[in-house]
Amino acid sequence: MIFLFVLTTATAAASLVLALRRRYSTRQAARIGMAIAMAFAGVSHLLMPTPFLQHLPTWVPMREELIFLTGLLEIVLGAALLLRQPWRRLAGLVLAGYLVAVFPSNIYVAVAGVEVDGQPGGAYPWLRLPVQLLFIAWALWSTRDPELSAPPDSDKANVTSPEDPRPALGSHGRAGAQLAASDSVTGASTAPRSQG
Repeated sequence: MIFLFVLTTATAAASLVLALRRRYSTRQAARIGMAIAMAFAGVSHLLMPTPFLQHLPTWVPMREELIFLTGLLEIVLGAALLLRQPWRRLAGLVLAGYLVAVFPSNIYVAVAGVEVDGQPGGAYPWLRLPVQLLFIAWALWSTRDPELSAPPDSDKANVTSPEDPRPALGSHGRAGAQLAASDSVTGASTAPRSQG
């Protein structure tokens, strides 16, 4: 649950920084939080490998090397989450796949009752299992392109994402935006008049 603590704390800090910069986006804060949490997890694999080794059965070959490589991979995935689209989305998909791939080690700890250094026993390993699903969903949601997640006739059509450098045009396209701008200067209305 240390990872969950780092993830939520880093996301809250990213939210604060983005809000202060007036570029707040929940999705962006969540993605930055996941990037920091993955880097933290990767460094933990390198500096304190014992708990991670305990997640692997003894019959797994080259356990130490595997933990070292997964630590490096987690650092790389954390950094990749900070890339622009479409690389960001690809990083999210790879991260989700990685989290699915390591899920059996969490099941192993729960089912076999493995004692892991620094973690309480009992029901704790079982509680971690659904939390892993949250991490997978987090990775996928936070890296999704915001333009793909909004319905086409959304009321938010005039809102520009802080990551999108294009101006917001709304549902009328560039011509509608230009008309709206000229009307605000002249005060003239371009709405059709009814013949009543």
